[in-house]
Amino acid sequence: MGLVAEQFTIGFGPDLFRVTDRRGTLWSLSALPLGGFVSFAGEHDRSCQGGYAALPLPARLAIIAAGPAANILVAIGLFAGILATKGETTLLPVASVVVPGSAADTAGLQVGDRVLAVDGTRVTTFSELVPLLRGHPDQVVELQIDRDDAVIGVSARLGVRAAGGKFVGYLGIVSHALGHRPLTLGQIALYAPARAWHITVETLSGIATAVTTGQGVGHFAGMLGVAHIAGEAAATGTTQLVALTAILSINLALMNLLPIPVLDGGAFLFCLVEWVRGQPAPERVRDLATRTGAAAIAGLFALSTLHDLAGFGLFQWLAGL
Repeated sequence: MGLVAEQFTIGFGPDLFRVTDRRGTLWSLSALPLGGFVSFAGEHDRSCQGGYAALPLPARLAIIAAGPAANILVAIGLFAGILATKGETTLLPVASVVVPGSAADTAGLQVGDRVLAVDGTRVTTFSELVPLLRGHPDQVVELQIDRDDAVIGVSARLGVRAAGGKFVGYLGIVSHALGHRPLTLGQIALYAPARAWHITVETLSGIATAVTTGQGVGHFAGMLGVAHIAGEAAATGTTQLVALTAILSINLALMNLLPIPVLDGGAFLFCLVEWVRGQPAPERVRDLATRTGAAAIAGLFALSTLHDLAGFGLFQWLAGL
């Protein structure tokens, strides 16, 4: 494509490190290493050969999409790293609670018993155990149990209860025991994008709820709130901090897609206007929109900071002086 990058910055805020390479590109690392931006030659000058503005519309759209896509890919990579090192958190088939009068209670199951197999079919998670039980209402099943490191056999006639319009088998144990199951590379390749997609959907749903009903507004945080949450996550453990970083990367991608000038969504909006009109928006319109967008971002930053300070109790403390 031959496009020249004038500046490549990781993060935002004051620069911690700056260096210019042999091609004249300025590389910098900012104080808050989350997100970043790239400045290209000829961003608004169509007469600049090889500049951004002189590129065909599809090429510019691809460049705009690359930023949010990179944030999503970073999140997927972080989730993949967590799954590769920690595995999948699962509910173990352990009887944390034995329901009084249930089939488990009648069969003599005890708190702490772990179900190893049902009718010879081995199980390692609670989600594997449930369907084996549901398919045998009012039938006797043979359970292989691990009790205090000793394997014993237990026969249990399952109870019956209605679920989903039909009768299913019911043992009567509740599990609170969590474990980690190692995953294959194929499973990681499926689960990591699925987690990123789940976070994306939940975030969009939360924003929609806050906008339409006002509920959940208190859960949003600005830079100070994010820094506080990151500190708590770091104190909890590396896994929690990496997971938080992945979630923030997804949130940053979604924020960048807002149709506000100075954000990727605003650049996409200008490209859409150019596609409809057959020519770019007038320069004075772009300048006004950019100034308005910058003011909107500054206002959002100010409001989120005030929200964080209120959450920290600063204003209550000042009122009590």
